[in-house]
Amino acid sequence: MAASLYKAQFALRLCERHEKKKLHAFCKTCQEKVCSACVKEDHSSHDWEIISDFLREKKQNLPSECREIRSNQLPRLKNEIDRYEKKIQELDVCLEQNESALNGHRKRYIDKINKLYDVRLAECRQKTEASKQKYMEERDGLKSKVKYLDMITTSLDKDINTLPDHDILDMEQEMRNELEKALFYSADKNTCTKFVPMQINAKAWEKMIDEIHFVSVEEENDIEVSSGIVEGIKPTSDKNVWIKSENEAILTGTAGSPLRRINTCCSDFIISDNGNMIMVLSKKIVIRSEENGQKIAEFHTEPFRPTKVSKTDNDEILVILGDLDDSNLPTSRRMVRRMTLTGKVLHTYEFREDGKTRLFHHPLSTIENKNTDVCTINWPNDDSGEIVILHKDGRVKSTFSLYGWNVNKFKPIDIECDSKSNILFTELYSRAVHMLNADGQYLCKLLQFEEKLVAAVAILGDRLWCGFCNGRVKVYKYKN
Repeated sequence: MAASLYKAQFALRLCERHEKKKLHAFCKTCQEKVCSACVKEDHSSHDWEIISDFLREKKQNLPSECREIRSNQLPRLKNEIDRYEKKIQELDVCLEQNESALNGHRKRYIDKINKLYDVRLAECRQKTEASKQKYMEERDGLKSKVKYLDMITTSLDKDINTLPDHDILDMEQEMRNELEKALFYSADKNTCTKFVPMQINAKAWEKMIDEIHFVSVEEENDIEVSSGIVEGIKPTSDKNVWIKSENEAILTGTAGSPLRRINTCCSDFIISDNGNMIMVLSKKIVIRSEENGQKIAEFHTEPFRPTKVSKTDNDEILVILGDLDDSNLPTSRRMVRRMTLTGKVLHTYEFREDGKTRLFHHPLSTIENKNTDVCTINWPNDDSGEIVILHKDGRVKSTFSLYGWNVNKFKPIDIECDSKSNILFTELYSRAVHMLNADGQYLCKLLQFEEKLVAAVAILGDRLWCGFCNGRVKVYKYKN
C-alpha cells in the first residue's frame, strides 16, 4: 500500500529542459537527476553516474539505515512529542495554580484589587495560551514528520528490490530531508525548557499590590495670580502660598486674594521653616525676613552661580550651581550642593561614582525626597530631559527619561515629592503632571491639561498646587 502511494507521488520523470529525454543519470556534484543531454551540456565536467549503478550499493545499505532510523531516531522523536505533551499539561496545571492563588489573595483585597486581578489573570491566560499554541503546533508538525518518515522508511525497507530506481532515489532524498527537519526539534533545541510560569506567591502578590496607587485629586480653586508665567510655588500652609512670577513674589491664599507682593530680581526663593525668605541672586544666597524684608544673612557661591534652591527636612538647602561663564558647555561645571544656611558645603553632587562622568548638563530643578534621596531634573540636550535620583551620599539610584508613549521629546520642568516619597513632575510637551515611585518607576499621569502649559508644581499636606504659563494657579485636594 505504502509503495503504491509513493509510486503515484514519484512517477518516472522526464527532463524538464529536454523534452522526452529520460532522467537516466544522477549528478553527484549537483545532487540531481539528469538526462543524456544534460550530461553533455551543463554537467559535462561533473561527477555523474548512471542511476542503476549509483543505487547498486545504496540498495544494499538503505534498508538497514531505514531500520536504524525507525529503531533509534523515531523513538527519540516520539519521546520529544511526549515531552511536549507533558509541558502542555504542566502549563494547564500552572494556570490552575495561578488562578487559585489569585483567587485566594483576591478575597483579602476584594474592594481594591479587582482590576489588578483581572489584568494579572489575563496575562496568565495569554502567556499560557500563547505557549500552548506554540507547543501544539510544533507537536503536530513533529507528529506529521514522524508519520511520514515511518511510511517512507517502511516502504524502502520492504520494497527496495521492486521499486523503480528513480523512486528509490527520490524517496531516499525525501527521507533524509524530512529526517533533518524532524531532528531540528530534538532535545538539544527544546524550547519548552525556556518557558518560566508566572509565580503568584504571597511575596509576588504584595509587589503587585504596590503597583496600585490610590491617588486622587479634586480641584478646589482656579485663581489668577499674575499676568506672567508662574515660575515657582512655595506653600507655607494649607491656606497660604508664595508664587514666584518673573520679577515678583506674591503671597496669596487658596481663595485667590493676594496678601502681599514683593518686587525681587532673584531667580528663585524658598520659605524656611521659621518664615525667612531664602533668595537666589546672581552670585550669592541672601536670607531676608519675610516680615519686613530686612537682610538677615548672606553667603557667596563664587566661582559658581546659583540658579535654584530647595529646602530639606533638617534646615539644610540644596542649591543648583553652574559656572559664571557657561559659554564653553563641554568643559563647564554643573552641580547640586547640599549646604547649611551659613554657606557651609556638606556634599557636592557633580560626578558619578567613577569621579569623571558628569551627572548634569543643565540641572533645572532639585528637591530632597522624604527618604532623603536627591531628585533632580536634568536636560542633557535640547530635545530630551531626565530625572536623576541620587542616594544622599551621591550614588546614582536611577534615572528616568522617555517613558515610551510614542513621543520623541521629553522635557520635565518642575519636580515635587509627596509624603509617600512619590515623585511628581510637570512635563512640557505632554502638558501634564506625572508621578513616579521612589525608585523612579513610572506610575501614572496624575493630571492632564489640554491647552495650558503647567510650569510649576508643589505639595504641602493634602493640597496640590499647579502653576501655569498664563499666570493662573489651580488648587487641588490631594489624597494619597
